[in-house]
Amino acid sequence: MNNFKIIPTVDNSVIGVNMPVEAQACPDIHSSAEYVVNDIHCILSQMIAPDTSIDEALTVMKLSNKKSTLYVGTETKLLGVISSFTLVSRVVLMIANRKRVARSELTVADVMSLVYKMPALRKNNVHRACIGDIKKTMESLGEAYIQVVDETNKICGIISSTDVSRVLHEPVYINATAHSFKDCFNVMHEHEELI
Repeated sequence: MNNFKIIPTVDNSVIGVNMPVEAQACPDIHSSAEYVVNDIHCILSQMIAPDTSIDEALTVMKLSNKKSTLYVGTETKLLGVISSFTLVSRVVLMIANRKRVARSELTVADVMSLVYKMPALRKNNVHRACIGDIKKTMESLGEAYIQVVDETNKICGIISSTDVSRVLHEPVYINATAHSFKDCFNVMHEHEELI
C-alpha cells in the first residue's frame, strides 16, 4: 500500500510568473560574463570518455540535444572539449590523413581541444567582465575555448565561443593562429591548414 500524499500548489500570481516579457532579463553584450561560463561541476557530470569514436560522439550529441559542445574526460578530470562543428568538419579528415588512419578509427581524443593548452582567465576577472569583453578576448586570442581558474589556479569553468555566439545571436570570429614554429612550417612547407 502506497502512502503518497498530494503536495499543495502555490498561487502563481504570488510568485510573479505572469511577468511581462520585456521585464524578463535577456543577456546581451553588456551582461555579466557569468552567463557564458559553464561550471566545472556541471561539466564533470556530462563528460564522455576520450576513447569515444567520432560517430558515437555525434550520436551522443543528437540524443542528448547537445548542439554545441561535448566535454571529454575521465570520472573526475576534464581533458578536453569538442564542438559539433569540429566533428562534422574537414578537420576530422585532415587529422585522419595526418595520422594515416581511416576516419572511423579516430576518437574524440584525436580531435578535441586540450584543456591544458587553453588560455585561462581568473574567476574574479570574469566576474567583473561583460560578455563583450569575453568575445573580444576570444577573437584577439584566436581561441574558441577559454578556461576559468580560481585563485589557486584550479579550473572552475569553461567558456565556449559557441555559447557566447548563442547568447548574443551573432558570430564570434575565431581565426586559427600559429602558436609554434612547427605550425608555421606545416602551413608553408607541408601545405597543411591550422587546426
